[in-house]
Amino acid sequence: MDKQIVNMLSDIQQNMKEFDRNLKEFGSDLKEIKETVNRIETSQTEDVIALLKVGNQRSETDFDYLNTRLTDIDKRVFTLENRAEG
Repeated sequence: MDKQIVNMLSDIQQNMKEFDRNLKEFGSDLKEIKETVNRIETSQTEDVIALLKVGNQRSETDFDYLNTRLTDIDKRVFTLENRAEG
């Protein structure tokens, strides 16, 4: 009977050691997951900023194009008005 108790205590100790190892591994994995999530969040922010910059550049390009076209049309209208007057 005493031998059974000793064996049970030994098994419990082994299980506790294994549990402790698993807990440490879990803590390490959790830390790695947190680092990965932080890195993803940071890169997403950078991606959004990059997209906004591209959108801004497109808007500026469109504005420049339209401004140039309006200036050209204005010059044509001015030329036509001068011909009609002359």
